[in-house]
Amino acid sequence: MIWLTWRQHRAQALAGLVLIGLAALLFLPYGHAIRSSYTQHGIGPCLLQDTGGDHCQSAMNAFMDQFNDIANHLSTWFSPLPGLIGAIVGASVLAREYEHGTWRLAWTQAVPRIRWLTVKILLVGAGIVAVTAALSAVFTWFRSPVDQVSGRFAPGAFDLEGLSLTGYTLFAFAVGVLAGLLLRRTVPAIVAAFAAFMAVRLPVEFWLRQRYQTPITQVLPPTVNRTMGPRAIPTSPGTPRWVLGQDLVDKTGHPISAALENKISQRPFHGSAEGDAYLRGLGLHLRVVYQPASRFWTFQIIEAALFIGLAAVLLCVSVRLLSRRSA
Repeated sequence: MIWLTWRQHRAQALAGLVLIGLAALLFLPYGHAIRSSYTQHGIGPCLLQDTGGDHCQSAMNAFMDQFNDIANHLSTWFSPLPGLIGAIVGASVLAREYEHGTWRLAWTQAVPRIRWLTVKILLVGAGIVAVTAALSAVFTWFRSPVDQVSGRFAPGAFDLEGLSLTGYTLFAFAVGVLAGLLLRRTVPAIVAAFAAFMAVRLPVEFWLRQRYQTPITQVLPPTVNRTMGPRAIPTSPGTPRWVLGQDLVDKTGHPISAALENKISQRPFHGSAEGDAYLRGLGLHLRVVYQPASRFWTFQIIEAALFIGLAAVLLCVSVRLLSRRSA
């Protein structure tokens, strides 16, 4: 079975190695450029000092203006990767046998069909884990300097680093196996598997993920920079938290009215000090709801376990259905 599985999936295995090589060649020059700029701007000492001085803030803003968009754009191109890899590999496991009619030979030999499918799932799954682990290492190395400033909860970082990439791909693989069994055609099975993968992944990414643990709510003194600035910028160097929301609240903790918010946004301030004093004079505070950076690996484990668990259920369903089919 090992030899047979290798013969049937060796092209996919070689494609995986080529993909790792191409990713390394693509991200290597950008990674070196990011590290060079990180050193030149002195980002490391600023993060170690954990101070919000003007010099450090300016250096980090310049660094992020230069590379944040590049890092996010490159990562975005690879975001569909786990779904495509899993769907293509998974759909070919059974759909190809039906299309070529080779199931008549494969399932009438000494190896029972259930053992045949189980061994193929384990061997191909192990290959998927190896390829995705290598890709995750490449992505992590590439984004590491940017992650130290902006955090690893950004979609381009969270989805491609750590354990989540492997979990996504195994889930798409399991959906592909089941789709191939039900549709018996490779291309329709790939399309159906990828669509099902995205139908599950998107709600997890945009709705469920932030609820894995109760977010922290912190009330801070109001500042114009924090209130009017981008949500992705951490509130201080060295704390790249995942900000879920922030708003101005009054002394009782209730959000300010839309009219007052509009008045503040339109008022010209000569420097941040004047703006900060104005907000404090109104008795306002800045309420920030966030997930701390320390929860990254907890969230990774939860999300990977979720998708791997779903994959295990779908693969068990596929094995069960195949055992009941006469053809």
